[in-house]
Amino acid sequence: MEDVSEFLRARGVQEETILQMEEQKIDSDVIGLMDDATLQKYIPSYGDRIAIFNHCRSKRPTSKRKKGLYERLREKMTVRSESSQGNASGTETRKTQTKKLKATRNIEIGWIHNDTNTTKQVRAKQGGGTRKIKLSTNAGLNEILETGKTLFFPDGISPKGPESEFDFEVWDFKQNCLTAETCPSISTMYETVQMTMLRFYIATKRKPSANADSDTVEETSEFNLVSGENDDYTDVIIVLDDIQRSLNISSDPEITFGPHFGIEEDEEDTLIFENVPVPASPLEAEKQLTITVHHANTLADMITAFSDAEILNKSLNVRRILPDNKEEAGSGSGVLRDVLSCFWQEFYERCTLGTTVKVPYIRHDSPAETWKAIGRILLKGYQDCEYFPNKLSLPFLEQVLFDNVYSDLKAYFMQFVSSQEREVLMQALTDFTAVDTDDLLEILDSYGCRRKVSAENLPKIIEEIAHKEMVQKPMFVIDCWREINHQHLNLSPEALTKLLSDLQPTTKKVCKLLKFDVDLTTNQKEVANHLKRFIRELDESKLQKFLRFCTGSDLIVTDSIYVGFEKMTEFTRRPIAHTCGNILHIADSYENFPDFRSEFNAVLESNVWVMDIV
Repeated sequence: MEDVSEFLRARGVQEETILQMEEQKIDSDVIGLMDDATLQKYIPSYGDRIAIFNHCRSKRPTSKRKKGLYERLREKMTVRSESSQGNASGTETRKTQTKKLKATRNIEIGWIHNDTNTTKQVRAKQGGGTRKIKLSTNAGLNEILETGKTLFFPDGISPKGPESEFDFEVWDFKQNCLTAETCPSISTMYETVQMTMLRFYIATKRKPSANADSDTVEETSEFNLVSGENDDYTDVIIVLDDIQRSLNISSDPEITFGPHFGIEEDEEDTLIFENVPVPASPLEAEKQLTITVHHANTLADMITAFSDAEILNKSLNVRRILPDNKEEAGSGSGVLRDVLSCFWQEFYERCTLGTTVKVPYIRHDSPAETWKAIGRILLKGYQDCEYFPNKLSLPFLEQVLFDNVYSDLKAYFMQFVSSQEREVLMQALTDFTAVDTDDLLEILDSYGCRRKVSAENLPKIIEEIAHKEMVQKPMFVIDCWREINHQHLNLSPEALTKLLSDLQPTTKKVCKLLKFDVDLTTNQKEVANHLKRFIRELDESKLQKFLRFCTGSDLIVTDSIYVGFEKMTEFTRRPIAHTCGNILHIADSYENFPDFRSEFNAVLESNVWVMDIV
C-alpha cells in the first residue's frame, strides 16, 4: 500500500486522492483487478492511470501471475494439476479417457428407400432427411434400427406406407449392410472408423406381394399374345427396346405458342408415335386412374375427381379438355403439375380471402366433403409433384398440421390485409398519436373489434383479430384438412417454413436452375445471356408464368431446367417447352435482346398453352 502511495506522490497526484485510496484499501492487488473506468473515479489523469497500472504489474511476481493463469485453466478444463514435464502427453491421455468414459455419443441417422427401380435417400420434405440424436455407447444394431423406425415411422406410419409393408436393414456411412457382428456397439464403431460423427441409414424395401410371381407370368404371356409372331429371343428383345424408347419420348409433352404451322418435320415427329402397341399390365391398369378436367372448369372437376378417398392410392393420368372442346394431346407429369397450378390459382380467387397470403373462407355451398376433397388435392400434389400451395397463410397451415400456431400472427396478418390497411396499422403501431383515428377505427370495426383502442392495447388487439381471421374463422376447413393430411405429412414447423420458402420463385433461384451445354457457340452464348437477362427483369407474376411454361408448375418443384438451342427461321421462331423433362428449346440466334424479350413475353401473356405433342 505504501509503495503505491509513494509512487503516486512522485507523480504529483493530489494528497487527498492518495488518502482516499488508502482509506478504501486500494493497493497494487486491487488496482490489478480494476478496469480503467473504475480507476478514473480516483485518478482523473489518463497518464497517471497508465503509469500506476504498469507499476503494479511490474511489482507482481512472475511466478504468481503464471500460477494464477494455470489455476484458471485447470478450473475451466476440470483436470487435475500435473507436473510441467507431463503436461503435453497428459492432456491427450485425459481427453481420450474422457471420450471413452462418455455414456452417450452423437450419431446421424438417415433413411434410404428402394422402390424396386432405384435406391435413393428420402428427402426431409418427404418424411426423411438426416436426424442427429444421442444414443448410449453400448447401443447396438437393434437399438439403432428401433430408433430409426421411431424417427421415420412415427406410430408405424410413413409417407411411403405402414411399417408392416417393408423389410428393414441398417447400413453404415458407406451404405454397406451391417450385422450384429460388424456393429456390436456404437463405441466399437467409433473406435474402428475413427470419425468425429458416425452416420447410419435405415434401409427399407417393400415386401414382395404373395401373388407377385403369378402377376409376372400373366403379364409376360399377355405380351406374347399381343406380338402374335414366332420371333426368336433376340427379336423380342429388340421389339421391347423400341417400345421402351417410344414410351420415353411419348411421355414428354411439348408446349407451343402461337399459330400451329403445318411444318413437315413436326408432322413426321408426331406420326412416329401413333398406333404404337403398348403392353399394358393388369396390375398397373388397376392402380392407374384417368381423370378428365375441363380447362375452363378445373376447380369443380378436380373437386369431383378427388371426392373418392381411393384416389390417394392410385397413379393419376390427366385428360384435359381445351376451351374449344378438343382433348389436349399432351400427357405425363408436366400436365399434372399444370393442372395443379391452374387449380390452386382458381382456388385462391374463388375460395380464399387475403392479399399476399390467403385464408380459406366458409361458403354455404361447400360441405365437409368438398373441403376434404381439396385436402386430398393438397396431399396428392405434394406426394406426387412436391407441389404445396405456399400462398396459404402459415398460421393457418400450422394449425392444420400441428394443431398449434408457432409463427408471428401479427406479421402474417399484415400480409393478409390490403396495402392501405397495412399502412394505417403499421403507423398506429409505430406512433399511435400520429395516425388518423377515423381510419384506424374504421379498419378495426370492419374486423369486428369491440374494445376501446389505445397505444398500449393495440398490439394485443391486432394479434387477437389475426387469430380470429386466420385460425378461428376457417376452423371448419382446418378440421377437414387435418383429418386428411395429419397422418401423411410428416413435417416439423421449421421444415414447413423452409418448404414454403424454397417453393417461392425468385429471379436468382430461377437463373440457378438453368443448365446449358458446355460447348456453346458464340451465338448460343449470346442467346443464353438474353435468357438470363430476361428472367432477371421479370416481376413475380411473370416469373411464375415462366416457371409454369417450362415445368408446368408456378412454384420451384424441380432441381434444373435444361436449355437447348435449335435452328429456326424468323417465321417459325418460338420457345418450346417439354414440361415432363423440364426442357426449354429456344432459337440459337436473335438480332438483339428486345426481339428476344418481345417474343418470350408474347408466350407468357398467352391465355392458353397447348400441349400438342405426345
